[in-house]
Amino acid sequence: MKKIVFILIPIILFSACINLNSNQDKEKNNSIVHPSKYSVVEADIPLTYYGNIDGVELGYQIAPHNVAMKSLEAFYKFHDTGNQSYRDRGLYLADWLLDNAKYRGNGNFVVWEYSYPWPPYDLKPEWTGSLNQATIIKALTFAHLYSGDKKYTEMIGKALNAFDVEVKDGGLKVLREDEGKIYVWYPEYAKEDPPYVLNGFITVIIRLREYYLITTDKKAERLYQEGLLSLEHYLPNYDAGNKRSYYDTLGNIANDHYHEMHVAQLNSLYEYTKNPIFKEYKEKWERN
Repeated sequence: MKKIVFILIPIILFSACINLNSNQDKEKNNSIVHPSKYSVVEADIPLTYYGNIDGVELGYQIAPHNVAMKSLEAFYKFHDTGNQSYRDRGLYLADWLLDNAKYRGNGNFVVWEYSYPWPPYDLKPEWTGSLNQATIIKALTFAHLYSGDKKYTEMIGKALNAFDVEVKDGGLKVLREDEGKIYVWYPEYAKEDPPYVLNGFITVIIRLREYYLITTDKKAERLYQEGLLSLEHYLPNYDAGNKRSYYDTLGNIANDHYHEMHVAQLNSLYEYTKNPIFKEYKEKWERN
């Protein structure tokens, strides 16, 4: 079996348990206590519990990003234990992702859509995003490594194509102009005027780099390099002062979780690139 080198980056991994009342409590309250918001519940296809988001009741939904995360989790367990059932689970979820890819641009590229709205950024059902796409690419990469089936790499090729298509045309790229120069951004929440979420964008370019390192795919390398140039240019805009960072360009301050993620991501990028701007802001935002 081909040896796989795991590249660790900060990711969000949600709890996978359901917290239910005892039978006595159910009888007393006549209700079920749902898992905490954003928990991923184990099922044939994992469900994400959202509950009420900005006044909209979303309840349980299938989030493609979290299906991919659970596929990756199964592959990691297979790598660690050799238990074939984990490999089978990872491939099962990867196949669900294949079956649920949405072809766009006359079949030249694919995206994965969310069937529910996302009120915080006024996104309607069938919205897409680059973080979702990059996570799925990673899951499909592991599916290919552990199965050898080319159907996964064929889909990855079409998934990468989406990063070369502008959001207005159904893809995952936004062009940003500043001082006469054009920069590329892959928005976590794909819309023509996105909120430019920082942690999601950094995760995407890191995962593009990972894919390039595993496969030497030149398109992935180019997409990574273009994203890196954009991040270098816009990173100062996310400095909120006093060891704080902005979550997006709408003025939302990153909470402690995402702020610490920013620091860890910048540390990783500095190790990869030795670009001093990543070290500068990593140190500026560190809280000792």
